[in-house]
Amino acid sequence: MDIIEEIIAKKPHLEDTLRFYERSIQFADSVRELVMPPRPGLHAYPPKFIDRIVERFLSVFDLPEGSLSPLKQALELGEVDFTRLPLLEVPAFSLPYAEDDLMMLLFLLSRPYFLGMHDARQYEDRFRKEGRCPVCGARPSLLSVSPDGRHQQHCSFCSTSGRCNDGGCPVCCNKDTALLNTFFVKSEKGFAVRACGLCKSYVKTVDGELLGRMTPDIADLVSLPLDLMVQEKGYKRTSPNPVGMVRMSARG
Repeated sequence: MDIIEEIIAKKPHLEDTLRFYERSIQFADSVRELVMPPRPGLHAYPPKFIDRIVERFLSVFDLPEGSLSPLKQALELGEVDFTRLPLLEVPAFSLPYAEDDLMMLLFLLSRPYFLGMHDARQYEDRFRKEGRCPVCGARPSLLSVSPDGRHQQHCSFCSTSGRCNDGGCPVCCNKDTALLNTFFVKSEKGFAVRACGLCKSYVKTVDGELLGRMTPDIADLVSLPLDLMVQEKGYKRTSPNPVGMVRMSARG
């Protein structure tokens, strides 16, 4: 992507993150060619595809052979339900990975599943009143504001975008202005953070004009400094960023 090269040239500190994102896109594209879209009752990949999917994941992300064996076995046994991931629920049974690492692994591994869900479903071009994606049920990962003031929310799991209410907290829909805060960083022009004192969550906002040049995924990654700043203030993300990260700081 030309925009990624342009961003790296201006912000070299983001190169590792953006290169990792490129790998995630490579993996997702290769799996979407392999697997049929999700169907009712199928909450993960069909068992016959799991070997090839895990092999591709190890290859694309340059991971040691066998490092995902416990997770692969859980997938083969039908113990992993991808549809619970947008609720930030990781499997209840024990797997030999730290919780944040497991969330990232499952997010990256499942993203082709959710992109297939997006492709297969008809939905209203609007996020639900309770601030959830109409396709997969995830909380919004990003909010964009058009020049005429219209708001759209964006989902990091299935890449669905949809209209939403213009005011209040995008997560809990709180409209008490005394409990809503907006944060900016001068170096991140076109970006801000909408944080809620009621549910202690936040969603980053991006000027809609910027999305004419970059995707919501890239906008989310470019504005990582805002995540760091607001998580240090005690607020939390309720949906992963496009590489599966939820907590970016020690206190997040």
